[in-house]
Amino acid sequence: MKPIVIGIGNLLRSDDGAGLHIVEALREENSGDKVDLRECLSGLDVLDAVRGYDRIIIVDAIMSGGEPGTLYTLSLKDLDEKHTLHSFSTHLNMDLPATIELGKKLFPHEVSEEITIVAVEAEDITTISDKCTPKVERAIPQAVKLIKRLLL
Repeated sequence: MKPIVIGIGNLLRSDDGAGLHIVEALREENSGDKVDLRECLSGLDVLDAVRGYDRIIIVDAIMSGGEPGTLYTLSLKDLDEKHTLHSFSTHLNMDLPATIELGKKLFPHEVSEEITIVAVEAEDITTISDKCTPKVERAIPQAVKLIKRLLL
């Protein structure tokens, strides 16, 4: 089965839409031939999206105090108090590890253990805008390259 790349975010909250913009950039490069691409806005979307794939890459914005536009490659175990994905608190009302754990309980043997998170350090997730801030915008092509390397 193909791997899946899941972009998470809100396109109307500036950098919060980074994960969605990255998935769209992958789609524009025709990367969907070798990988399924999906955008998710809510926890129910994520729970459904992760089912049945051997490899899962989740792309989202993060606010960990780093330099905006910085890319991180994380595992679920890396998501501690220092590296909590902001969008999972605003979109799901639960964090990503809890969401995936719920998926494993609801759908035994359908949620892969091989989950990678590609996170982009956000600068602004509160301004209503369909554009990312300049530093995050410049990180999108770099994130696409990183994801392609992870998929090799």
